[in-house]
Amino acid sequence: MKLYPAIDLRGGQAVRLYQGDYDQMTVYNADPAAQAREFIAAGAKYLHVVDLDGAKDDTTANMTTIAAIAKQGGLFIEVGGGIRDEARIEQYLSLGVGRCILGTIAVKDFDFTARMAQKYGPKIAVGVDMRDGLVAVNGWKEVTPEPGVAFCRHCAEAGVQAIIATDISRDGTMQGTNMDLYRELLQISGLEITASGGIAAWKSWRSCRPWAATPQFWANPSTPAPSTSNRLWHCIRNKGAGRMITKRIIPCLDVKDGRVVKGVNFAGLQDMADPVEMARYYNAAGADELVFYDITASVEGRTIFTDILRRVASEIFIPLTVGGGIGSLEDFDRVLKCGADKVSVNSGAIKNPAIISAAAQRYGNQCVVLSADIKRVDGKFKLFTKGGRENTGIDALDWLEHGVKNGAGELVVNSIDTDGVKNGFDLELLDAVAQRCAVPIIASGGAGKMDDFKELFLNHPRVDAGLAASIFHTKQVDIRDLKLYLRENGVEMRV
Repeated sequence: MKLYPAIDLRGGQAVRLYQGDYDQMTVYNADPAAQAREFIAAGAKYLHVVDLDGAKDDTTANMTTIAAIAKQGGLFIEVGGGIRDEARIEQYLSLGVGRCILGTIAVKDFDFTARMAQKYGPKIAVGVDMRDGLVAVNGWKEVTPEPGVAFCRHCAEAGVQAIIATDISRDGTMQGTNMDLYRELLQISGLEITASGGIAAWKSWRSCRPWAATPQFWANPSTPAPSTSNRLWHCIRNKGAGRMITKRIIPCLDVKDGRVVKGVNFAGLQDMADPVEMARYYNAAGADELVFYDITASVEGRTIFTDILRRVASEIFIPLTVGGGIGSLEDFDRVLKCGADKVSVNSGAIKNPAIISAAAQRYGNQCVVLSADIKRVDGKFKLFTKGGRENTGIDALDWLEHGVKNGAGELVVNSIDTDGVKNGFDLELLDAVAQRCAVPIIASGGAGKMDDFKELFLNHPRVDAGLAASIFHTKQVDIRDLKLYLRENGVEMRV
C-alpha cells in the first residue's frame, strides 16, 4: 500500500479547500517546499501535488514552486491541475515529476488522454473528481453528466493504468472517505486506484482492508501529524519502501493449529497463547507492527488459516504482515482481503521465484516482504525452507539480493542459528545482507534482552527493525519500556 500526503498549491502556497470551494480556503504553509521536507522527515516516500490555479484558470503560476518541491529529492511526486497538452507533461517530467495526472482534459479530449496513456504508460494517471456520482471538471466548478464509475471503466479500456478518484462531497470534511465508491472501482480490472477525500483517521484506511488488496490513499495533512491522526501518520512514517527514520519493534505470532507457539532453533514448539488475545495485547502495548506466521502451512501443503487471520486483523490498528503457505497471487489476494497490510513469502518464492515480481507489479513492492530462514552450513549462509526443516543448498545472500532486484520491498532475515537462544541477533548475517540489499531489513532470531536491541540499532544502523517473539510473549521485555530505553540511549523510536 502507498500513502500520498498531498500539497494543494494556490498562489505559491500550500492550501486546503473545503469541498472544492475556492472561497473556503485555508493556508497551511507559505513555503510548499518546506512542507515537502516535513513530509520527507516524517518518512513519506510519495507526494501528491495539485496546482489549483492551473486547474481553475489554466495557468503555470505554480511551476516554479513545483520545481522547488521536485528538487527536494527522496519522493515520488505526482502532479495534477491544468495539464491539458503534451508540452506540459514533458515539462513536468523534465523537472523530475514521476507521474502526471490528467483531469479536465481527460473528459473533454478523451482521444488525447488515450494517446498519452499509450505513449507514457505508468507516467500518466487520470484524476476523476466526482460529485453525486458524476464527473466534475475545471477545478470542480462544473459537473458533467458523465457517470464517474463508467468513465473510470472507459479509461481502463483505453489503456490508463491509474485513477485518482475523489469524492468532492467528502473532501476537506475529515469525516471518512466514500468506501462504497472504491468498492465499485476496485472491480475494474487493470486499474490502480488511489482514494482521496475525507481521509482523517486510521479507521478510514483500516475499513478498506477486508475488500481492497492494495488501496492507495492520499490525504492532505498540509500541517504535520496532528491534523490527521497519530495512526494515519504512523502509517505514512512506516509504509514507504525506502529506509525508515525511526526503528521498529515488531512482535511475531508463530501460529500452529490455531495457537501461538514458540521453540528454539525452529524446534521444540511450546504452546503460548491465543493469537487473537495476543494481537489485542500487542496493539495496546506499543508495538510498531505485528507479524503473523502460519508456520506449518507450507510443510502441510495448505493455505493459511484465514478465519483466525480475520479475527487478528480486526483487533489491531497497527500494520500487519502475514505469511505462511503463500505461493500464488491468489494467496496474496486472499490474505490481503483478510486484513493484512503486507504479505511475507518464503518457501513459496523458492518454489516459484516469479511470484515476487508478479506480486510487486500487482500490489506494489511495499506489499511484498521476502522472508528467509538462514543457517550456516560449512561456514556459508544457506537458505532453508519448510519452516527451517530443509536445506535448499541455495546461497542465502544471493537469494535475497535476487529477490530485491525482482521487487521485494522489505526483508525479514531469520537466523536459525540464533532463533530462541536469546543471546542476541545474528549480527554477522545481518551485516552481510545489508551490504548487498538496499531495502528495509527486519532482524529476526536471538533477542533476549533490551541491550540486544540497542546493539542492533546503534552499531548496525542499516537494520530497520527488530522482530522477537518469546521475550515479548512471556513479558520478559515490555515493549514500551524497551522503546523508552532505546530512545534514552540515542535510538530514534516512536513512543
